[in-house]
Amino acid sequence: MITIVLLFIISFSLTFLGYIFYVEYKRIKHLTYIKNAISLREEDINNLLLHGDDQETSSFIRQINSIITKAGFHFNAYIFMLLFLGFSLLIGSLITLFLKHWSGYIIGIPLGVLLFWMIISTLISRRKKEFNKALATSISVLVKMMKNGIGFEQALSKSIAVSSSRMFKDIFERFFQEKNTIGEIEAFTKLNTFVDSKELRIFALAIKIGRESGGQFSNTLEKVEHTISYREKMQEKVDVVTRESTVGSYVVVGITIFLYFSLNLNFGGRLHEYFMNSEWGRFQILAIALWVFVGILLNKLITRINK
Repeated sequence: MITIVLLFIISFSLTFLGYIFYVEYKRIKHLTYIKNAISLREEDINNLLLHGDDQETSSFIRQINSIITKAGFHFNAYIFMLLFLGFSLLIGSLITLFLKHWSGYIIGIPLGVLLFWMIISTLISRRKKEFNKALATSISVLVKMMKNGIGFEQALSKSIAVSSSRMFKDIFERFFQEKNTIGEIEAFTKLNTFVDSKELRIFALAIKIGRESGGQFSNTLEKVEHTISYREKMQEKVDVVTRESTVGSYVVVGITIFLYFSLNLNFGGRLHEYFMNSEWGRFQILAIALWVFVGILLNKLITRINK
């Protein structure tokens, strides 16, 4: 236990030290930028100011910020990269501790990268499903209110206010803040930064068509309600089938673990002694565990269906 804590402290210290070096590098780079700006002529300064933001913010950082936002976090890209590096080093350190060999980092760091990405992908997927479910409910309430004579703006605001999803309310709160300044369609487009939802794009397109074509706006939204509700029901059926397949994989893993301890008990602990106390045994049990993990991962990838 003490060794694990020490490895965690070492991993965290290394990542924190790397972050300090990065901050210092950014500070020096910024000072160099200021010195160059002071020594340049006026026309050169204008060019530097026009293109400075593009040089400071790379497309890579923008992509990371997009992932962070869709996952529901509220810190910058550099903290995210620090957590990513620390998590990968921690997994590598734990596997190195288990194998008692330096090659554990070669196995553990890529595994840590994969696990970290799986966690982030799961968070993004859950937020997307929660948003789509809340959106389907809100559109249904919206259509009923408009059928009763309530205006679109007021009905939309109330249909979102009655939602039980805090995340859904927070996202649309930004929409209400920005739609009067940048326009309704642009505000809908900007919401894609927080959640990548096809249902949201369908809803925004229906609003645009309904406003431009005139006539019964509520009829257009009613058709959208049926479409989104149908998509939501189909996704729920897909989730049930996928969950059944995942449970089957976990049952196989449970049987494997049960067989290991049963055989170890029957052989008087020799199985455990070989796999845990010999160098090659630890490598073999790790290879078996990774094989089972890859099998579960492939099963998820094969059975997963996204709308």
